[in-house]
Amino acid sequence: MRARSEARFCVGSKSGSKSSIWKVWVQGDEAYIASRMFGSELKISLHSSGLCQWSMTDSWMTRTGVTKNSDRHIVRWRVPEQADLKANLIFRVQIPISELRQIDPPLGGKRVFWISGAPEGSTIQFAFYITPRCDDDPALYSELPHRHLFSVRFRGGSWLVALVDVIALSASDLLAAKSAIRNQVNDKDLILNSSHRACAFMQPSEDSPAGLLELCFD
Repeated sequence: MRARSEARFCVGSKSGSKSSIWKVWVQGDEAYIASRMFGSELKISLHSSGLCQWSMTDSWMTRTGVTKNSDRHIVRWRVPEQADLKANLIFRVQIPISELRQIDPPLGGKRVFWISGAPEGSTIQFAFYITPRCDDDPALYSELPHRHLFSVRFRGGSWLVALVDVIALSASDLLAAKSAIRNQVNDKDLILNSSHRACAFMQPSEDSPAGLLELCFD
């Protein structure tokens, strides 16, 4: 069976409250993560060199007339080198259940991995690992710390493996993240309302990789 090169995931249900739909895909030995809320203008790039970035896309540069490549990067960071025969946790997406909203169901026939049934007050975390080269998906026979959601294969034989689990984020942490975004928006004389979603970037540390936290504004 041919290994998949892309996958989509969402928290909630197709006809009920839900998060935005996220997409993961690989091209060659590079991986990308984006949310439908970004349209075609923002994406996470996880490069095989270890240099990663959250950046505006080529479509954004064309639309805005920006020509200097460095002007499109929001955050850049580097992931540690991969240890021999060990998967490397490189990115995470966190979606609190409190941030789900009733929005139109997705259009098109693309398969989406739906995550539902988490308790109120919890947060769904998607953790992305890059594995060493392997002929077959290593998630199918490895002992995993959390539920395996999907795997996509790089051209060179490594795999990007997505695991999902339930974590707890405090209400104060969520309020702090929302306040930081509101302050940035207010500085640009914009107004947030209940139709807006946003992502807060989580800086990498020795204990955890970089990530994005999806939020809504009521």
